[in-house]
Amino acid sequence: MHKILIVDDSKTVLNQAMILLKESYHVFPSLSGSLALKIMEHQTPDLILLDLMMPEMDGKEFFLELQKEKKWSDIPVIFLTSDTEDQTEAQCLNLGAYDFIGKPIVKEVLLSRVAKTLELTDYRKNLQKKLDEKTHQIETAYLQTMAALAHTIDAKDPDTNGHSRRVAGYTKQITQSLGWSEQDSENAYFIALLHDVGKIGVPDAVLKKQDRLTDKEYELMKQHPVIGAEILKEIKMLDGLSDGTLYHHERFDGSGYPNGLKGDEIPLIARIISVADTYDAMTSTRCYRKGLSPETAMAELKKQSGRQFDPEIVNKFLKIADSLGVHKNEDRIM
Repeated sequence: MHKILIVDDSKTVLNQAMILLKESYHVFPSLSGSLALKIMEHQTPDLILLDLMMPEMDGKEFFLELQKEKKWSDIPVIFLTSDTEDQTEAQCLNLGAYDFIGKPIVKEVLLSRVAKTLELTDYRKNLQKKLDEKTHQIETAYLQTMAALAHTIDAKDPDTNGHSRRVAGYTKQITQSLGWSEQDSENAYFIALLHDVGKIGVPDAVLKKQDRLTDKEYELMKQHPVIGAEILKEIKMLDGLSDGTLYHHERFDGSGYPNGLKGDEIPLIARIISVADTYDAMTSTRCYRKGLSPETAMAELKKQSGRQFDPEIVNKFLKIADSLGVHKNEDRIM
């Protein structure tokens, strides 16, 4: 059963409205705006019938208070007033009210307006719920596709198998330590998961070369951030997706690539991925070298703090090293 809050300084109006509505709705009366706000701390109504002219806090002031609170801003409001001039009605509707009922209250008008308003808001809620469910399905399929794509990228080079997942895991841990919300940290995970997507455009002869790269081959490898950003630029679902890919090889001192950005010019997500990516690269064994120990890699991160890496991100990574398990096992987090 829908809950209706009636706010009016007239006991007569309150009693009349309650008698008309109580058979079909849960009704909560209030003689003032301040009392109504207290009631709403414990009961969130589905509809508010609001007197326009009240002492202390009038209807417009009460309505504006509702708009300040996200949890209340979508509650439909029908104004009640004895001032039925067109200008007054227009002012109420311009504020964002759903409807306007003149006094004295006419039974048929009240019941009809209330029923239609609740029907409309229920329809909108159901429509939004279906839209949210469909959006969630699309996002889930999208994220599954991204995970498969990241796995495909890693599979091109046996030496980097699992690299993208590990970098994504480290990135999420860092963002959480920075106080990011769970949703933002989850988004950062998937941005990091695709940081090397541009390697799809790097020739296999370069990507899988058993020896160190020549200068020319290295220049080809350095194109993967640009290629990746170009691939991802039209995907709008995750803010910063192409930034994480394009700028994760920039260096804090400005000596990185592709654009030579420095310091805070480098997007934060890219600065985070840079630390996570470099740590995993240093501790992973390649065909041409053995991976460094976690302790040695951590020392190198610290040494390059302020030069290659953002000092704040390095410090966060060092502090969460134990929780990441980087000193305790070879698998690390995934």
